[in-house]
Amino acid sequence: MKKIKVGIVGCGTIGSALAQAIHKKFKSSASLVCFCEHHGEKAFRLMKRLGVKIPVVSFQRLIQKSDLVIEAASASISGRIAAESLRRDKEVLILSVGGLLLNRNWIRAASRSRGRLWLPSGAVAGIDGILGAREGGLRRVKLVTRKPPQGLKGAPYFNQKKFPELSGNKAVCVFKGNARQAIRAFPQNINVAALLSLAGLGAEKTQVEIWTSAALRRNQHEITAEGDFGKITTVAENVPSPGNPKTSFLAVLSATALLKKIFSRVRMGT
Repeated sequence: MKKIKVGIVGCGTIGSALAQAIHKKFKSSASLVCFCEHHGEKAFRLMKRLGVKIPVVSFQRLIQKSDLVIEAASASISGRIAAESLRRDKEVLILSVGGLLLNRNWIRAASRSRGRLWLPSGAVAGIDGILGAREGGLRRVKLVTRKPPQGLKGAPYFNQKKFPELSGNKAVCVFKGNARQAIRAFPQNINVAALLSLAGLGAEKTQVEIWTSAALRRNQHEITAEGDFGKITTVAENVPSPGNPKTSFLAVLSATALLKKIFSRVRMGT
């Protein structure tokens, strides 16, 4: 069977984890053909861990050379990568889902493409249920995210607003709005809001709250959805990724599980 040629944009925490999974766990189905990484030292460190040499190229060249493009870089470029990959009829897996709300050119590209856009469930549970509920009378979707302060600091939202003073176990709500507003304010922190909005009612109708506390040690995402089907409530309490406190470890595992689905003949879930 011909191996799927994979290119990865971004060699940070998730990109490196997926590269290692492809190189070890999925080597019978896929092969790494190139990386795109603005910080070259990250790519070279990853190659050293893998024990292989892989070309580091522009993302345009990576799309040309790959059958499957994996974006693990940032929301500032993910929408463009999705659109250009789909225009070239490629398979593309997007991790920075928030970028799909900021750059919507991928929608038109997807409608004309022979490729496919893959979006992992990430750090939340219940996306299959939301997709099912959307088919018949989904009326309300709300996400309440709770994160340790180190997972929120540095977000663009705090360029104009002061980070709250925290003490003890008291939780503070730092943001309340819709999913589109949340992504603009926290592009690296709240990809789950973008995914939830794409799976459900859209960015304007998906309610988002973000809370923090000095006592929090884990990322928590609580989803509530209501409609003709009844009610869904899910809570995912995630350990932050060892390499990046802004990313839940479950997001890394979810992306790896989606790769398994892409490469497998057996596919579970909606």
